Amino acid sequence: MVIGFRVDASRELGMGHLVRCRTLAEAWKDFGSKIVFFYCNMPEWIEHDLEHNGIQCVRLNSPSDEVETLINHINKLDDDLDWLIVDSYHWDDKREKAVLPYVKHLMVIDDLANRRHDCDLLLDQNDVIGLETRYLGLLPSKTCTLLGSRYALLRREFSEARKSLQKSHGDVKTVFVSFGGTDPTNETAKVLEALDSVLFANLKVHVVIGRHHPKIEQIATICQSDSRFHLHIQTNQIAKLMAESDLAICAGGTMTWERYCMGLPGIVIAVADNQIEIAKAGQKSGIDWYLGESQQVEVDQIRLTLQAAMNNPERLRYARRLALRRVDGLGTDRVIKKMKGMMQ
Repeated sequence: MVIGFRVDASRELGMGHLVRCRTLAEAWKDFGSKIVFFYCNMPEWIEHDLEHNGIQCVRLNSPSDEVETLINHINKLDDDLDWLIVDSYHWDDKREKAVLPYVKHLMVIDDLANRRHDCDLLLDQNDVIGLETRYLGLLPSKTCTLLGSRYALLRREFSEARKSLQKSHGDVKTVFVSFGGTDPTNETAKVLEALDSVLFANLKVHVVIGRHHPKIEQIATICQSDSRFHLHIQTNQIAKLMAESDLAICAGGTMTWERYCMGLPGIVIAVADNQIEIAKAGQKSGIDWYLGESQQVEVDQIRLTLQAAMNNPERLRYARRLALRRVDGLGTDRVIKKMKGMMQ
C-alpha cells in the first residue's frame, strides 16, 4: 500500500500537524506500507530525518498552486495512492474535490470545524465542548467521522510506558515543562522565572525544548545555573519524562493527549488559537488548570497556580485518574483499523 500525507511544519505553524501525521505514518510503515510526505514548508533537518527513516519527501510549490503540483506528483508515483491524509488548515472542500479523483481514499485531520470538507474520513482527536455536533453541515453524508481523544494519534512509546506507571499520592516532586517543538513566544523562560522561588526549592524540573527553540542558548544558560533544571533538547523520551513527573506546565494541543495517557495533569498556557478550546475543556473536566493565552499570562499567575496545585494533593490524584480514563494510548490502532475497514 502507498499512504500519502499533505502536511507542513515550521516555527510559525508549529510541529503538531507533523507529529500526528508522522505517528500515523510510522504505524502504517509497520504494516509494510510505503509513505510519502507532500509539503510546502518543512525545515531541512526534518526532511532529512524523515528520509533517514524511510519516508519519501516531496516538496510542492506555493500553496496557491499546490493542488495542481500535488496531482502531478501523485500521477508520477509507481503505485496508486491508497490513502491521502490531509492535515492543513488551508485545505477545504474545493481542494479536496480537485484531488479526490486521483486517490483511492481521502482522509482529513482537522480540529477547527470552521470550513467545509469533502472526504471519505475525518478525524478530530480533540475533546472540545460540542464535539458531536460541530461538523454538522460541513461534511457530505458519505463522510465517516472519528471524533474525540479515543482516537488520539499517539506514538507507541506512550501505551508502552503507561503499563509501568507508578501510583501517585498527589505530591508534586517533579515538574514537566514544555511548549512544543518551537515555543515562538518563549513561554519556557517565563515558567523558569516563575520557578525561581524558595517555594519550589525542592522540585526537580524536566525542561523539554526543540533544537530550533528561538532562545535555546538562554534556556541552556538558565538550566546550567540551577541544579533543579534538567534540560532535554529534541528528546525522544517524552513518555518516560512524563511518567516520571507529577505535574506539567505546558502548552495545549497534541501534548494534551500525550499527558493524559500518562496520567499527567497540567497547568496550561495556550500558545496558538487552536489550543484554546482544548485547554478550556481540560479545565472544565477537572484535569487541568487553564491560565489563558500566552500574551495574557504573567509569571506571578504561574507561580500562584503551581503553589495552589501543590497544596491540593487530593485534586491532583483525582485529575490523574480522570486523565488516565480519558486516553488509553490506543487511538492510532483504532484509526488504522477504521482505515483498513474502509478499504475492504
